[in-house]
Amino acid sequence: MPYLTTGLFDNTAVAGVRPSSTLAVKIANDDTSTVVIQIEGFYQTGATKVKYVEEFFTLAAGEVALRNYFVQFDAFEFQFFVNSEAVQVSVWGKDSTGNLTAAHRAVAREVNPF
Repeated sequence: MPYLTTGLFDNTAVAGVRPSSTLAVKIANDDTSTVVIQIEGFYQTGATKVKYVEEFFTLAAGEVALRNYFVQFDAFEFQFFVNSEAVQVSVWGKDSTGNLTAAHRAVAREVNPF
């Protein structure tokens, strides 16, 4: 079962404004059968990583899921547990007005296995 991670993203506020307020997640099932997806989201406070998102769902063959998560933290990380190598995950940060932020971008080939 592939385990994928964004790694820890720094989202420290500059002049009171964080680079990203939400994280858009796109998951595509390029497999020929239904897959199971688990998403876990964490924020970091000091040396402690705290889970604040846990979602389970299935994705039919050829289907795409779009999710948006609150990320108003100094640092955050998302992990994806999928039961197929054919699942593609990409993430993009969005600022408070909904614009994409390149600082928090990870396309499918950049989401790291762990």
